[in-house]
Amino acid sequence: MSAPFFSIIMPTYNRREGARRCLEALGKQTLDLSDVEVIVAVDGSTDGTAEYLRSLSFPYAMTILELDNGGAGGARNAAAAKAEGRFLAFTEDDVDPCRTWLAQAYEILKEDQWDVLEGHTGYPGSQTSVRQFEPTLRPSFIPCNLFVRKEIFAALGGYSPDFYDRKEHLYFREDSDFGFRLLAAGARVRVESTLVVIHPLQFHKMSGCFRHARRYCFDPLLYKRHPREYRDFIEAKTFGPVTIHRPQHYVALGDFFALIATIGGVVAGSPTVAIAGAGMVLLCGWLFRYKYQGIRSLRLYLLPETVGFTVLPFVYLAAVVRGCLKYRVVGVLV
Repeated sequence: MSAPFFSIIMPTYNRREGARRCLEALGKQTLDLSDVEVIVAVDGSTDGTAEYLRSLSFPYAMTILELDNGGAGGARNAAAAKAEGRFLAFTEDDVDPCRTWLAQAYEILKEDQWDVLEGHTGYPGSQTSVRQFEPTLRPSFIPCNLFVRKEIFAALGGYSPDFYDRKEHLYFREDSDFGFRLLAAGARVRVESTLVVIHPLQFHKMSGCFRHARRYCFDPLLYKRHPREYRDFIEAKTFGPVTIHRPQHYVALGDFFALIATIGGVVAGSPTVAIAGAGMVLLCGWLFRYKYQGIRSLRLYLLPETVGFTVLPFVYLAAVVRGCLKYRVVGVLV
């Protein structure tokens, strides 16, 4: 039997229903599924995900790996080591690939002109990308809609385990680190906006926003390894024709100084300074909220969220400072 063209790799952790829905969507692809294998990397799951998925039946060859909490990057690496396909097709357990996802990718990749193919990851009923404020057709290497030639993945050693904190179960920027290494290796990269997977809306709960903000502790490590790419890819955000560098970072710094002004105004008995400082704190918190929730950020009547987002910039700054201390780098702060 010849090797499959695609090895679809999906890590999962305590999200078995999401994994089932994604696997069912893969079973409805228009591509001949005899040319596909699926490898599910169950990473440190405690809810019986592996047993549950083994009890299901799908119209393609599926392998389930059970791993011991190595993070999403480690799970992808373990699955890639077992893969036999010509291309590794990375997806995740909370997305819904469109029916032509694999067929379109096959038509693009079959001629061997590309080493890496990235599609569009959007929200339900919207053309909006999950990577807002990014320049059009610039690769971001999101591993829920990413195809990579197996030989190149192996040659680069896959995803770095350094972007995972086992103790706190945090991971971040391992995809950017891998993408920057792909570019440095001269990989031929194509971004195709018609290659779509749908991601559910994110950040409904403050706990998820706080957890995400804590992940920025890995930014200093990414900057240390790829300073130029960090400046060009991570920092630069587009707002129509305007490019702004690190708006989130400078909003957080503004929030910090606004809080100092508020406290100083209270201590000095200057209500004007205190009120102005408090107003700036609220504005910075709303700007952070807009980053996470988009148009939903206008729901100011949800007071717990409104208050929570005034705190979030400080959580972000604390995470970045923690990363600077851990990885001994300060350039990312300015």
